[in-house]
Amino acid sequence: MTSEGDPKAEKLANVRVAAGRIIPVRNRERRAFSTAKYGYLAVWVEDSNGKNERCILLTPFELSRAEERARKNPEDCPKKGIITDLID
Repeated sequence: MTSEGDPKAEKLANVRVAAGRIIPVRNRERRAFSTAKYGYLAVWVEDSNGKNERCILLTPFELSRAEERARKNPEDCPKKGIITDLID
């Protein structure tokens, strides 16, 4: 994660929020000498019925572990339809 005050991180944090889009965010409550991360990767997700929308925060390590799990288990990854692919 980029460090606090990095203009590139600030620019990325101003990306339009959309479901499934990964957005770097700064940890605004981080205290000096804290072990808390400088920032996280925020993702808005919802249930398959389009309800129960919520934000989850991941560290880059957690995201890489999830990507590795998906890569090792491609049969468990749902396929995107042609229409979904076009409007993404």
